[in-house]
Amino acid sequence: MILQKYHVRLKGTSISGIGIGSATVYLLGIPLSEPFVISLGTQNDYNGVVVELNSASNTGYGEGSTIAQITGEVPWALYESVKHLVIGLNGKAIEDMEGLSHYLDASMYGNPVAKNAVDIATHDLICKEYGISISALLGGSMKKLPTSYTIPIGDVESNLRELENFQKIKVRIIKVKVGTDVKADIQRVRAISSRLQGEKFYVDANQGYDLRDAVTLGKVLSDEGALFFEQPLGRHDWNAHKELRERIDVPITLDESISSPGDVIEAILHGAADMINVKLTKSGGIRGASKTLITAQAYGIKAMVGCMIESKLGIAASHAVASSFDNVAYTDLDGFQSISRQPFGGGVEFVDGFNIPVNGNGMAVRKLAKNW
Repeated sequence: MILQKYHVRLKGTSISGIGIGSATVYLLGIPLSEPFVISLGTQNDYNGVVVELNSASNTGYGEGSTIAQITGEVPWALYESVKHLVIGLNGKAIEDMEGLSHYLDASMYGNPVAKNAVDIATHDLICKEYGISISALLGGSMKKLPTSYTIPIGDVESNLRELENFQKIKVRIIKVKVGTDVKADIQRVRAISSRLQGEKFYVDANQGYDLRDAVTLGKVLSDEGALFFEQPLGRHDWNAHKELRERIDVPITLDESISSPGDVIEAILHGAADMINVKLTKSGGIRGASKTLITAQAYGIKAMVGCMIESKLGIAASHAVASSFDNVAYTDLDGFQSISRQPFGGGVEFVDGFNIPVNGNGMAVRKLAKNW
C-alpha cells in the first residue's frame, strides 16, 4: 500500500505558534472496488498522498488525491510537490493560516492538491492542539449532511444494478456520470429515472459535451426532473454555458470551471452558472475552499461541496467545510466508498443517506495500521 515514504526533521518551524518537529509524506496505492469511469477516463486505483505534521504532542494528517485532467497533477509528481512544501517549512515561523497560504502560493505555482494536503494537515494539527473539531474552528457545527452517490459511465444493466445497491443503503441523491455518447447517456438517464423510488438525481458530464449535445440531453433532463446539470461543457466555455442556460430549463452547476473566488466572479459576470461545485483539492485546501464559498455566498450563489476519490481523511475535511456555510445546498462526498481498503477510520460514517461526522478533535480520523 505504501509506494513511497519520506521523513524529514524540522528545526525552528512553527505555524500559529505550534512547533512542528518533523513531517512524513506517503504515497499510497490502493485498488478501487470497481473501476471508476467518467468522460475524462477510467480510474482503477486510489493513489493518494498523505502528509503527517508532528508537534511535541500531536500529529496532524492531510491528504491529496488528484485527477490529472482536472488539477494538472499526477500522483508521483504530487508526492514530490508535497515533499518540496514540507522541506520548505524548515526554519520558518509562520504566524497564522493566512501566512501559510502565502507560503504555499509563493513556493510553487498551481499544484492545488499538494497545497491541499499541507493545508489540511495544518488545520488538523491546530485543532488537536486546541482540543476542538475542524467544524468548530471554521465556525460550523457537527451536522449530518445528505450526500450523493455516483453511478459511473457504463451500460444500462450495470447502472441499474448500481442503483439497486444504492437503494438498499437508502441513498437519497444519485449522481449519474455522462459525457461520452449522448444517445447512450439518454438511454441510461431515462432507465435510471424510471427506477427511482423517491430519490433525486442529477448528471455530471465532466466537460464531455459540445453545446449541441448538451442541449439535447438538457431537454431530457428537464422532462425527467433532474436537479441540475453539472459541468456539461469545457471549463473555460463561459459564453457557451450562458447560452446553454438560456436554452434549457435545468440549472447549470460548474465544477472544473471553479477553483478560486475569481472563477466564481467570472462565472457570474458571464451568466454561466446557477450553482458551483467547490472541492478542497481544486482550491488548495480548507482555507481556499472557504474563500470561494464566501465569495459565492456574497453573490447569492448556491454551492455543492464535492470530492475526488479520497479516503475518510479528505472527506472529513470537506464535510467540515460544507457544514460551515449556509449556501451549501448539496454535498457529493462519497469518494471514500470506492476504495477497497480504508487507510483511515473515523472522520465520517455513512448512515441511511447521510454522512455523519465522528466526534473528536481535528478531523477525528485514525490510521488503520493493518491497512498501511
